[in-house]
Amino acid sequence: MKARHIWLVCILVLVAGGVIYSFLARQQNSLTYEGTELTGEAPDFQLTNQHGSVVELSNFRGKVIVLTFMDSKCQDTCPLTAAQFRKAYRQLDIPESDRVVFIGVNVNVEANGLADIQRATQTWHLDEIPAWHFLTGNPADLRQVWRDYGVAVVPSPDSNEEILHTPGTYIVDLAGQKRWYISTPFSAEGAVEWILPLSDLLVNHIRDILGEKER
Repeated sequence: MKARHIWLVCILVLVAGGVIYSFLARQQNSLTYEGTELTGEAPDFQLTNQHGSVVELSNFRGKVIVLTFMDSKCQDTCPLTAAQFRKAYRQLDIPESDRVVFIGVNVNVEANGLADIQRATQTWHLDEIPAWHFLTGNPADLRQVWRDYGVAVVPSPDSNEEILHTPGTYIVDLAGQKRWYISTPFSAEGAVEWILPLSDLLVNHIRDILGEKER
């Protein structure tokens, strides 16, 4: 039953990804993909960052939050996401970057120690972003955050293979409201000209949200 359950979740995650991509494909002739617009308060949580400090999402009210979910031992998609985060940070000017926080939540309960998230932060060069927090915690706390944000996590039966988890990045506004969910292909085979790179989409939405505060 356990194996069946794992494969069922895998299938559901893959099907969901296919549905999202099919939806994007239908937009090609009508508009440029910007992500999925969201509403509602972002669920709060309390986890520990790579510096050993306890962090609550609500600590960052008054800033734009860029939130994603990462496997601390990932060698494929997560480093690509990290590269896009670094690029987005570099595109922001100093007043803008001071008002943005980048957060990753660990999806690997087998590598959820402080050393694991510190190693990933350094390996992916996310320490180039001053306001970067790679968050981890005990398995129960992590799983609760995954559920709150609709993130499916499927450990591989082979410890040498990467964890399958829901991709994508949330953007939370200054009032703690969910505003966007963005999921873009990274590979050359998956990229299409009407989808901007994740870094560009993040910068566009960040600037729009910060601009609302000025108006």
